[in-house]
Amino acid sequence: MKEYDLIVIGSGAGMNVAANALSQGLTVALIERDPLGGTCLNRGCVPSKVMIHPATVIRTLQEAKNIGVHAKVEKIDFDLIMKRTWEIVLEGRHSMEEGVEYTEGLDLYPEVGHFIDDHVLEVGGERLTAPKFMIASGGRPYIPPIKGIEEVGYLTNRNLFDIKSPPKSLLVVGGGYIATEFAHFFSAIGTKVTLLGRNPRILPMEEPEISERVERGLAKYMRVHTDHEVLKAEKAGRHKALIARDRSTGKAFKFKADEILIAAGRRSNADLLKVENTGVETDDKGWIVVNEYLETTKENIWAFGDATGRFQFRHTANYESGIAWQNAFDGERFPVDEHAVPHAVFTHPEVGSVGLTQEEAMKEYQILIGTGTYKDAAKGFAMGVEDGFLKMIVDMRTYEILGAHIVGPEASVLVQLVTDLMYAGNGTFMPLARTQIIHPALSEVVVRAFSNLSIPAEQAHEHGHDHEHGHDHEHGHDHGEEGHEHEH
Repeated sequence: MKEYDLIVIGSGAGMNVAANALSQGLTVALIERDPLGGTCLNRGCVPSKVMIHPATVIRTLQEAKNIGVHAKVEKIDFDLIMKRTWEIVLEGRHSMEEGVEYTEGLDLYPEVGHFIDDHVLEVGGERLTAPKFMIASGGRPYIPPIKGIEEVGYLTNRNLFDIKSPPKSLLVVGGGYIATEFAHFFSAIGTKVTLLGRNPRILPMEEPEISERVERGLAKYMRVHTDHEVLKAEKAGRHKALIARDRSTGKAFKFKADEILIAAGRRSNADLLKVENTGVETDDKGWIVVNEYLETTKENIWAFGDATGRFQFRHTANYESGIAWQNAFDGERFPVDEHAVPHAVFTHPEVGSVGLTQEEAMKEYQILIGTGTYKDAAKGFAMGVEDGFLKMIVDMRTYEILGAHIVGPEASVLVQLVTDLMYAGNGTFMPLARTQIIHPALSEVVVRAFSNLSIPAEQAHEHGHDHEHGHDHEHGHDHGEEGHEHEH
């Protein structure tokens, strides 16, 4: 049995911990079944954003007529888009591979490992042990139980980047971050896209006002069918077909396209590791259970990042890797701070959110809500943003910012301004009242939203959210009823 000071499973954010250990002269075994760099570098946030940016440029050009500029996209060079996408991936990957190859004290095991006993991992026929383990094994696509889907074949984020040409038509199964981002990309480059979301609204974890505006924006360029559950896949001549049931009416419809993309969520890789053999517990969905210190149920084994299912963002995994390292090796335990975890969805329109939703906040606080639109500021009006929207959520008693939710151009940049405030000082919005905001810059829309704070009507009613939920359900139902000739 080979012994190390530390065994790290996963080379995404797990590489941060490995680097720290190596800098202190510790021996490290790194277990990684996929290319170095994890999902983010190879099959996730990095390559997808290189792909998606051209789509956003295309939509900007197409919508420039709203401000008096009539532009035309003459050609879309898919080969160049993919060449640039792989360029950044391979550069990062090769740099990591070279570093691993020439680093003393680090052994890479490029295979799937699994636990066979307490603190004992078997990888490629070898048995490894260490006094401390870090599990950063990430996740993989969740494939819904769709009858016949394996025989028909489909794309996921794991193989999508390998395609040589875009399909003429595409069925996207899912309504979350990955689904809406890739639906945006393919529709912008000319693919006829149909998005089939199981939930009553797309981006169901966002504020209802955000979901509504994203659905409205996407529906200009594709067919969006919410509240549809895909039951069956089958061949349809040269095409692929999905049978989906409208959950609001019970009726089933057939949708045809050249290709299918499954983007219906993620699942943990913990089952591949057989973590139960070393006393690490998982929840009912398979995510590794950790406490506020990122400790698993087994002493001296920590887990972080997507493997825990808490916040599946690379920036969060990077942050958690630092906390896990401190708790394992610095002799003092630090809890994770999850009060202001930001994220963005690079679809069209873009979304940026941080902290609690209004529904979540009202369960714990008396709150104030400040809303606004991009058109409230001169720059937003100049940009011709018709549907940009902001919602700020504040503790009525302390003025502490509890959440911020933005949809529109540069939403990811604007929400970072609020996120920084949530981590500074006492976390209130008062610094905005004391600072100078560049005029006329887009950041003014955030300030104007905070200037409109008021008590939400829902706070006075026990069932205040019923009408919002009903509106969203009805909105999704409208799309489900729209033209049942679902063939491309």
